[in-house]
Amino acid sequence: MKKKYKVKESGYHESAKNILAKWVNGVTEVPFRINGRIEFVPDVTVYENGIIKCVYEIVYSHPLTALKYGMMQYYCYHNFTSLTVYEISADFILKQTEKPERLEFMECYTIDIFEYEQENKDILINI
Repeated sequence: MKKKYKVKESGYHESAKNILAKWVNGVTEVPFRINGRIEFVPDVTVYENGIIKCVYEIVYSHPLTALKYGMMQYYCYHNFTSLTVYEISADFILKQTEKPERLEFMECYTIDIFEYEQENKDILINI
């Protein structure tokens, strides 16, 4: 069964997303797939030398949901990759009159499967 995604985005959120994408040289609304099925779609994805560097989630009416974060984790574990997820306020972005020197994040999450593996190795060694 395929998930169907509805675009539920205010103009406020969309404007913040497009401005942030310009600031960080990112791409908006890139679907992350597993076996052809869309698992999640971050607001902005940044690549470095063709490799995903990080993703940004714009927070306007509500923060990143546990379900979406869980899908990000699932994608990382399935693809044996790590991912940094930044939450940034739409208000912060839209209050700027030009590109700021530094971005202020609400939250930063690092999904690091290599850290998880190391934790499990430590547990096995300590038994």
